[in-house]
Amino acid sequence: MPNKQWITPDGKSYNLYADMLSQPHLMIAGKTGSGKSVVVNALIYHALFNAPQDSKKGAELILIDPKRVELARYKNLPHVLRTATEPNEFPQALQLAMSICDARYRDMARRGLLDYDGGEVYVIIDEFADLMTTNKKTCSALVQRIAQVGRAAHVHIILYTQCPLATIIPTEIKVNFDSVLALKTANVKDSRYIMGEPGCESLPDPRTEHRAQGYYRSSGDFECWELPMIPADDIAARIQWWMDQVKPKGGLFSKVFG
Repeated sequence: MPNKQWITPDGKSYNLYADMLSQPHLMIAGKTGSGKSVVVNALIYHALFNAPQDSKKGAELILIDPKRVELARYKNLPHVLRTATEPNEFPQALQLAMSICDARYRDMARRGLLDYDGGEVYVIIDEFADLMTTNKKTCSALVQRIAQVGRAAHVHIILYTQCPLATIIPTEIKVNFDSVLALKTANVKDSRYIMGEPGCESLPDPRTEHRAQGYYRSSGDFECWELPMIPADDIAARIQWWMDQVKPKGGLFSKVFG
């Protein structure tokens, strides 16, 4: 039981993003400029409704950010267990997630549980292709293993790729991603790769139409959804909310202990 008592924020949440966070794993696929940043930031924003390390509803993050800029604003949050931006750091971040799975399974075995009853850990991979081009053998094996065992341990992978070709996401990994968000693609062929049929190529372009849509499947068939954008000021305020609770005061960190 963690002794830190965090004050959690209030605010409006969207059922769509909450549903995505509840899935065992989520694949987000679409071309550059298709709205991936809208979704990734919205998912993190919603995860930050919850405190880190909470024994029941906690949310913790492992951020793998090959581009070094997309997830940088979150790196100092108390929810973040590790941020990886360099190729040599990617396997380390994935190994941490695997270690959490192992520790949770040992705890579950000790207590006779089939499903972990604590908080959630989200492994967010900004561009999976970068992992596969820098350290394919190690990263592929770790992602596959986490995808296989993370469900019961409540360790989730949220993976983004521009197109989930077998050369980028092997079948043995892809089969573990029942939940998929298909964003705008460059052509019909890419749409078929993502959701098995055309349609993604006709979605609005967020860069010109200032709105994002996607085909989402959590169970059953794909359905088209509007993807609400969380205003930048709201995201900044949410980050500041948590940082205010760990700011040094008088040389000491301000902590409220239970």
